[in-house]
Amino acid sequence: MTEAAQARTGGLYVIRRAREEDLPAVMMVNLRSLPENYWYGFFLSILRSWGRYFYVAEKDGEIVGYAMCRVEWVSDPVLIGEHNELEEGPLTFREKLKRIMGRQYKVVHLISIAVLPEHRKRGIGSELLRRIIDEATRDPGVVSIYLEVRVSNEPAIRLYEKFGFRKARIIRGYYRDGEDAYVMVLRIRPPEKGQSRDATDTGII
Repeated sequence: MTEAAQARTGGLYVIRRAREEDLPAVMMVNLRSLPENYWYGFFLSILRSWGRYFYVAEKDGEIVGYAMCRVEWVSDPVLIGEHNELEEGPLTFREKLKRIMGRQYKVVHLISIAVLPEHRKRGIGSELLRRIIDEATRDPGVVSIYLEVRVSNEPAIRLYEKFGFRKARIIRGYYRDGEDAYVMVLRIRPPEKGQSRDATDTGII
């Protein structure tokens, strides 16, 4: 952890990549912090497949926060940061079909980020998010990072906006309790400077 990162978290926390032995503690943070919970096998599959995008925050040997992502290939212009439905309106069916039949781009999906209640407001969430953004920036193939967030979760929305994420879509009834979600997107680099592949070569169409 850099001196700057230590200063941002008060010098008390270590931010590092997750290890398999961290997962029970990560699950406990998830259970105590969020209504959206996942089973052990899900955490394990994310760690084994995309461990470079799975970080934990630790204090005195205790896991107090985490952020986990997976890498996806998408053609959706909203998710790659080329279109904002909230500002520009939805794409037409023909435009959507053209995208599906076109190229896919490499993006990072921030699945879950959480900090234990008693450790919040100390810069931990910001530092975890910063690590994910830094990692995506170092990955020359990634064009964007996207996430879903409850429309009522104003503290989280403000945090994401501080790092440059923009609300780009609403998904109605996304959560189990029926609440809507914003899709928020951070452009890392233009698609032409990222990594792409032909959708017809993936077996998807």
